[in-house]
Amino acid sequence: MADAATMTIKAVLLPDEIQAILKDLTFAYTPADTSEKWFYGLINVTTTSNNLIKGNFLVNSVGTDTTAGTAEISTSDKVKFLFIKNTASRTGSDSTTDGVMLCLDGDTAAHNLADGIWIGTGESWYAKLPNTTIEDLHARTTLADISNTGGGDVQCIVAAIIDDVA
Repeated sequence: MADAATMTIKAVLLPDEIQAILKDLTFAYTPADTSEKWFYGLINVTTTSNNLIKGNFLVNSVGTDTTAGTAEISTSDKVKFLFIKNTASRTGSDSTTDGVMLCLDGDTAAHNLADGIWIGTGESWYAKLPNTTIEDLHARTTLADISNTGGGDVQCIVAAIIDDVA
């Protein structure tokens, strides 16, 4: 389906002596019905833990009426698929070594979060998240060594398929 999220990955794992290369690993998520819609944004993650996603859904062929504009995303909407790319930039024209800490359970995203997800400089992360709401998905910046809050914003590319439950 044209509105599906698909990824093909090559993974190089283990130390050089016993290295394994896994090629053409595939991952896909297809919207289940017309209530699942795309979001895309260039998001400035800040030094304060906040909801990662806010704004409106994209117009797409799965279920958004292109003549009526796009619906606003609600904090109760569920993120079904999420992709984040740390662009290694604060504004798009400079650079940073700061990372991004992600929290999926509504807690405060923090540099010392034991169960958080850390996305380093220039790295990408993706997942299927069947029950994570917009209100549960928080992010903030961290230093490159994860020892403290980042020194400023980090610009991230964020793409998601979200169930519009409202």
